[in-house]
Amino acid sequence: MAATRYSLRLMEVFRTVFYTPIHVAVAGGFLESEGLDVSFSSCPPDLGSVPNALNQGVADISGSGVMRSIIESDSGAQTVLPHFAAINSRDGFFVLGRESGDGFRWDSLSGATVIPVGFSAMPWASFQFALRKNGVDPQSLSLIPDLPLPDAVAAFKSGQGDFIHLPEPAAEQLIADGTASLSVALGPVNGHIAYSSFAAAEAYLERNTETVHRFIRGYARGLTWLRENDPATVGDAVSGFFPDVPSELITKSVARYKEQGTWPATPHLEQPEFEGLQEILMGAGMVKEHQPYAKIVRPELVREALA
Repeated sequence: MAATRYSLRLMEVFRTVFYTPIHVAVAGGFLESEGLDVSFSSCPPDLGSVPNALNQGVADISGSGVMRSIIESDSGAQTVLPHFAAINSRDGFFVLGRESGDGFRWDSLSGATVIPVGFSAMPWASFQFALRKNGVDPQSLSLIPDLPLPDAVAAFKSGQGDFIHLPEPAAEQLIADGTASLSVALGPVNGHIAYSSFAAAEAYLERNTETVHRFIRGYARGLTWLRENDPATVGDAVSGFFPDVPSELITKSVARYKEQGTWPATPHLEQPEFEGLQEILMGAGMVKEHQPYAKIVRPELVREALA
């Protein structure tokens, strides 16, 4: 008798090397080996957001920012989209400038024109936290806001802005073509936070426990593989997700993320990182009060799957 297989519609917010843990799990066969038949996609723009995709039944599980659930809870929602497994445990964005980064000083951002990518409020909130932490008032920056990633890059290449705020591989591409130099990586500045994690609708989690457990086990083995292999090996494994980017830049992107400890060793989405994220949201004025970890995170799912 053939073994039972389970279908899974897996989604990411957008395509970036920041989400390498997802790509490794898919391309490395770790989910398939758990009996999952996975269809993988990026969130379509017409849906607006991952929560919409999950709540409308377009996807089963997706990477997302727990920020959204925290904000909804702070606004009074009794139930919010639950998160259950960590994807990134640090900020994965970088500040690039036109001058050599060797002499970068935080106060050089005061009064500068900056292009923060505009697809989500979270990267800018984290950037503001880093600015305040280093004595710079975010209000002192002149922003070119609300640009999608390709438009932000095009604007900077055309001469607009003194600094630009990007994830990989876009950052590596601008460095490689001589347009910009790395000023500062925000991940090490802001420490370990629950930046990105997997979410699913409550009804899906309740009705598909076996599929969710299989997903977590496969994903956990992918994280172990990611931790144990060098950037070149990881880059080779995920470069197919970036057909328009030279493979050596994918490898450099992976190396930069690994060097700063961007990705978790296990899927556990722990409370200290969750609280660290809430500090950033409160600092940006996006929430008024700390929200209960137990209301938003389902840590028992990872514990049960890996027991």
